[in-house]
Amino acid sequence: MVNSANQIPVRMLAVIVLYKMKPSESVTLNTLQKAISRLEHGQLAIKIFLFDNTPGGQDIGALPAYMQYKADVKNGGVANAYNCALEIAREEGFDWLITLDQDTSLPDDFLCKLYHAVAIVGLLNTVAAIVPWVSDDGYVISPFTIMKYWIRTKPFPSSFIGIPLKKVYALNSASTVRVSALTAIGGYDLDYYLDYSDIEMYHRLQDNNFSVFIAGNIHVNHESSITDLKNRSNPIRYEGRLRAEEAFYDEYLGRIERIVLLVKMFYRPVYRIWRMGGDLPFFRISLLCLCRRLFSSRKHRMETRKLSAKRRLAV
Repeated sequence: MVNSANQIPVRMLAVIVLYKMKPSESVTLNTLQKAISRLEHGQLAIKIFLFDNTPGGQDIGALPAYMQYKADVKNGGVANAYNCALEIAREEGFDWLITLDQDTSLPDDFLCKLYHAVAIVGLLNTVAAIVPWVSDDGYVISPFTIMKYWIRTKPFPSSFIGIPLKKVYALNSASTVRVSALTAIGGYDLDYYLDYSDIEMYHRLQDNNFSVFIAGNIHVNHESSITDLKNRSNPIRYEGRLRAEEAFYDEYLGRIERIVLLVKMFYRPVYRIWRMGGDLPFFRISLLCLCRRLFSSRKHRMETRKLSAKRRLAV
């Protein structure tokens, strides 16, 4: 914990979701600890919560006193992990929740700059989140806005600092969310337990009149499975993302946006899979999703999704 007798520090709980990786091997944990060491006394009070989704669990050895560990051997996804962290944050009086996965490289000055961002927006209770500029292999992947009818995404420039008038969407990892705001919307939706959990959460935040502050002066590197199917994903993971995308469009967006999605699903097997390194199994999954979109009703898709979620939560 970082503390000072001279002032009350901002209290932050940083949650890192692990999967088949020991804490010591996580670039996120290692870089976060370096960032903590750069803090001045009295700026932030930080606690680290490690949530382990490794099936069957693992032996992680001894951990420092300022870290808390919890294993979910059934792998309930990131939404469950972040909701568990939210519960701890509420119970222990933390102001902000930093949501992280295991593959995010934080700059040494991440927390120092985050502290200054909180100083700017801390008293603005309608600001629900602070998000950095995130890239993967030179490509900007967060934050972004979405053009009319969800035709395409448009990233914010790295120099942008402030609260945009447009809706902001960002990755879970390296987002800093106000505990009271996340509590107000009921936390993360467990139906979106992995993919689209961040898009769905940010959508609900802003639909409830909260806003997002973009800290463009904080640059973070993140390894995303979305941009590299060949090396960072697998067909099962890919299918899960497509189903979550479909569910989000059915639940939250209008008829024109759903038509746009259908057009994207025609385009995806022909060009996008090849570009991202996918092979025949990914192609087949895209075709199956396209057929389901064409030949099943929205009501049937939503009912099937809800039933599947209930079965998963009951296991």
